[in-house]
Amino acid sequence: MEQSPNIKTPDLLDTTDCLEAIDAIRSMKNFLFVIIILCLLMTGVVFCLDRTDRIDRTGCTACAVCPMNPAAACCAAAMQIPMQPPAVKAANTNEPIRAVAQTVAEPNAAAKASESKKQLPAILQFRPACWHIAMALKACNFILVLAAAMYCLTLLMSLKISLAGRLGGISHISRAFFISLFALVILLPWQVLLPGVAAGAIFLPCELLCQWHTKAQTSTFWLTMCYLRFAGLWVVVLVLFIAAQMRSSKWTKATLRRLGLVR
Repeated sequence: MEQSPNIKTPDLLDTTDCLEAIDAIRSMKNFLFVIIILCLLMTGVVFCLDRTDRIDRTGCTACAVCPMNPAAACCAAAMQIPMQPPAVKAANTNEPIRAVAQTVAEPNAAAKASESKKQLPAILQFRPACWHIAMALKACNFILVLAAAMYCLTLLMSLKISLAGRLGGISHISRAFFISLFALVILLPWQVLLPGVAAGAIFLPCELLCQWHTKAQTSTFWLTMCYLRFAGLWVVVLVLFIAAQMRSSKWTKATLRRLGLVR
C-alpha cells in the first residue's frame, strides 16, 4: 500500500536533534530548580533565626548601609552608642560592701550560665553574627534572581522547541512557563525598584533585621504583617516554582512519549 504524499514521514535526524535538546534543557532546568529551592530554604532559615532570636546583633551595621534607610543605625544598644552621658553618682558608704557581694555573686552566676549552656544541644547554641546573616542574604538574593530568570528563559526555550518541532505537550510547557513567570514577578524586590508601591518575596537584610524586627515587637498587627511579608510571599513563590517544575516534567514525559522513546 502506497503512502500518501501529503503525509510527512518522521525524520530520524530531526528526532535525534529534538531528543538532544530536550535532554540538555531538562538537565539545566532541574539544576536551576535545585538552586532556587536551596536559596529559598536559606532565606526561610534566616527568617526563622530572626523570629526565634538566634541572631547575634553585636556590632550589627546592616541598616547603616541600607539603601532604603541610610540614616538608620541598626541595634544601637548592641553598637554600644550611649544615648545620654552617664550621671555622676554621689559617694556612697555602702559601695565596698556591694562590691564584695558582687564579687561573690559573679562566680556563681557564671557557673550557672555555663552549666545551663552545656545542657543545651550544640544546634541551639548556634548564634550567627548579624553581618554573617547580611552577607548570606545578599548572596542568596543575587543567586536567586539569576536562577529564577534563567529558569523562566529555559522554559521559554522549551516552549519554542515544542512549537517548532511539533513535539507535543504544548499545554504543559505553556502553563509551566506562565507559572514560573508569575513566580519571578512575585520574587523580585519591588520595594527597592518601586518604594512604597509593592514588595517582593526577596528582602534586604536591613528590612528583616532592623525595620520589621522592631515593628513586630510593637503590636499583634505588625507581627501578623511580618509573617505575611516574610513567610506568606515565601510560601507563594515556593509553591509556584514547584508547580512549574511539575508541569515541565509532564511536558518532558509527553514529548518523549510522542517521540516513541517511552510508553
